[in-house]
Amino acid sequence: MTHPGHDGHGPVIEGTTVPPRGLAPQGREYDPFATGAPGGAHGGPTDRAVPHGAVQPWVPAQGAYGPPPVVVMPAEKSVGVAFVLTFFFGVLGMFYATVPGALILLGITLGAILLASILIGVLSVLTLGFGAVLFTLVPLIGIAAWITSIVWGCLAASRHNERLRAQYAQAGFRPPGH
Repeated sequence: MTHPGHDGHGPVIEGTTVPPRGLAPQGREYDPFATGAPGGAHGGPTDRAVPHGAVQPWVPAQGAYGPPPVVVMPAEKSVGVAFVLTFFFGVLGMFYATVPGALILLGITLGAILLASILIGVLSVLTLGFGAVLFTLVPLIGIAAWITSIVWGCLAASRHNERLRAQYAQAGFRPPGH
């Protein structure tokens, strides 16, 4: 459909708007919503601010095309849950609070157990079996790893929450429940 009085530069698509600082879609040079254009949104006999057939030069306000962007922030981690998980599951419970920390402590623990087993095995051979008594000390490695995992897991959950609150504050948001 062409607009009455249009120079024949193409059809006028009713209900469309002009993109910011550019020609209309499909190369159209006429803005049906331009002020002063016949049949436009503000067109009238006394309103002739924009010459007939001109593209309305306008730039919409920031965010005028739809809702504001949604910012998804990660949830806080409970220090209590971190404590319970590390208390009952040791190093494996740390995966809730910190995956890299859990992998590091798991590697250290398994490495220490393997090294202690090899060392005690060599001592047992060298002492004709009397060094086998030292195998009773291997569980101490597990106890040390368990206590370390509890402390590390709780601190990791707390630090995660502090970083999250700082990100919320920097973005101008208040975290849930605050």
